[in-house]
Amino acid sequence: MKVFPGVLLALLFPGYIAAAQQLSKSSLLEDFSVFQSVFEQANAGLYKYHSKQEVDSAFAAGRLQINDQTGYRDFYNIVWKIVDFTGSCHNQLDYPDAVDSVLNRKKIFFPLPLRYLSGKLYTGMALGNIPLGKEIVSVNGVAAPEFAKAVSRYVSTDGHNETGKYAFLKTNWTPAYIYRAYGEQDSFLVVIKDNGLLRNETLAAVAYKEYIKNYRQRFITEQEKKGKEDYMFRYLDDIKTGVLTINTFAVGGPESEGHKQYAKFLDSVFTVLQEQNVPDLIVDVRENGGGNDPNDLLLYSYLTRRRFRENTVAFTLFNTVPLKEYYVEEEEDEIKDLEKTLKEENNIERNGKYYLNKRFNKKWRPNQKAFKGQVYLLVSPFVASAGSLFASMVKSDKRPVVIGQETLGGYYGHTGHTPVTYRLPHTGLLLTFSIVDLRQDVRKLRDEKWGDGIMPDYPVEPTIEDVLNGIDREMELAKELIRKKK
Repeated sequence: MKVFPGVLLALLFPGYIAAAQQLSKSSLLEDFSVFQSVFEQANAGLYKYHSKQEVDSAFAAGRLQINDQTGYRDFYNIVWKIVDFTGSCHNQLDYPDAVDSVLNRKKIFFPLPLRYLSGKLYTGMALGNIPLGKEIVSVNGVAAPEFAKAVSRYVSTDGHNETGKYAFLKTNWTPAYIYRAYGEQDSFLVVIKDNGLLRNETLAAVAYKEYIKNYRQRFITEQEKKGKEDYMFRYLDDIKTGVLTINTFAVGGPESEGHKQYAKFLDSVFTVLQEQNVPDLIVDVRENGGGNDPNDLLLYSYLTRRRFRENTVAFTLFNTVPLKEYYVEEEEDEIKDLEKTLKEENNIERNGKYYLNKRFNKKWRPNQKAFKGQVYLLVSPFVASAGSLFASMVKSDKRPVVIGQETLGGYYGHTGHTPVTYRLPHTGLLLTFSIVDLRQDVRKLRDEKWGDGIMPDYPVEPTIEDVLNGIDREMELAKELIRKKK
């Protein structure tokens, strides 16, 4: 097994982080060159939202920031800024496991779970003298808006989306984002607003394991608890409306038992809706971050009246894996299998791109049991990948009513399907992205600009009071619209 220098240091002694700060400028420049070459040769979505000139300028600016004083975290941030700039929710840049292991044992992390709502930062649990649900005014002297912006940039989203970045501040990844933004901290001076008064509270930094204990005790809404179920259906008798909740499409591929069970579930739901002539259906995908084909398309076939495909165009930049020496194979013969698949499916070469053969992009018809009534689609910033592809197609039909917040995933397309990982040789940083760029089979809409997520017809953003009192504003608005119609 080939052992990379940065990883070797981490395995040999816990002082790796200090040693990593001493990586030479030439080593970092070599890693940066590998990163740039990988993105230029393998990332089909590199110029999706920015021109080649703009992306080239970002690479040039990043390279100029590397000097003899550039540390490990500094280098990570230089690379990540460019990764994020390209705009894909499938982009990741991770520390090697060995480095994370060293960091996670150190008491350097922010201990308090957070929430970001309506432009403000709130406490996600009671901790010490800090109550639940109080507005955070600043952290270590950094005003909350600036702090939230700096930390949220470590979430990559499709296009120009910002809502998804801020929404992820409530996840268990936030302490790592805070570290990447501000470095190691012994403590955190938090200014909170409590009953209209400002007061200071000092929180000791903790190891990541201790933060996870706090995170498991955070306040969780009923909707978040329901988000643990893959899918469910209920009937609201008072307004004669069905509620179909699909929290994930990650239930297995077309031949899997999970997909077969999911297909049976959908068939039974839409059979009932058809037989009982239910006039209204709420489809809730607010927790849906994606999953397997064709689960998204199968659901859409029950909601549309048109023929459709998954995409109108899809391409890669290669069908022979470039820069194999840096490719991370997680399974035996992964490169060989990937190349075989690409040469079979993406076998139409044109202008340096390899387009998907239509044989692998079948035409779908509306299901015979497709719902004929009014659809109300609930979306949130967490909707991405296959989740946002589904939501974009529903929105494109115009008849459905979309309620919630802009999705993290793009309306017109995304770069997805096949994830690959490359390791930079000296730092060991792991660069993961997807290689198929595609245009979704959707109509151009006035309220959807290039680089937008799925925009709601009725924007709704919960307040901290809604969260604490268990009020589901999106669901309540859908019910209100149905009652008014009746």
